[in-house]
Amino acid sequence: MRVILFIGILATGCAAVHSAILYLLDEALQDALSGPWEYLGTGPWHGNARAPACAYRNARVLVVNVYCTTKEAQAFRLDVYFPTRGWVRIYAEAKVPISTVRRRAYFSFNAEAQPPPRPEVGGPPLALALSFAELQRYDQQRSERLLPLCYGGVELRRPRYGCVGALGPRAAQWAERNRGFLAHPPEDWYHLVRELHALAIKHGQTTP
Repeated sequence: MRVILFIGILATGCAAVHSAILYLLDEALQDALSGPWEYLGTGPWHGNARAPACAYRNARVLVVNVYCTTKEAQAFRLDVYFPTRGWVRIYAEAKVPISTVRRRAYFSFNAEAQPPPRPEVGGPPLALALSFAELQRYDQQRSERLLPLCYGGVELRRPRYGCVGALGPRAAQWAERNRGFLAHPPEDWYHLVRELHALAIKHGQTTP
């Protein structure tokens, strides 16, 4: 399973950019681990036809294990949603199940970050109180709008960094703030991967 970074951008996307710095990867990780998770549900996820997703919530964020299978996959994707900071996706892939290896064994390890869309873009606002079905719809609408975002990391061991749309001028800033995480993730990253894998055995589904 591979994640293809968005390169398209709608003209209306410029209206979605906030003046604050984008949600950072280390901040998203800490928010995801800031408190106990409440299970929201398991089911299909936009753009991912091969595995179900499992969603959780704590007092700060919504957390989605996008590849939530009882048998651990060789790819792992974490999505974190903070109502006022936006969305972060972190993706890792190796030749063996992700929870069994460290960063040096990943041949892909990359991320995307996107601010929450402004009201004029349309669509429902992001809220911690969303149900699983509502979060499914929110993420599909977020993805289909192709709003500005920044991305970085390695894909098949090839480095890629940049920002698209109105976030273009922030490319160097985003890369500088997140490059260290993507090169040497903290121990909390490995802890989160193991925790979500353990929950996937309980909440996930078996895939062919």
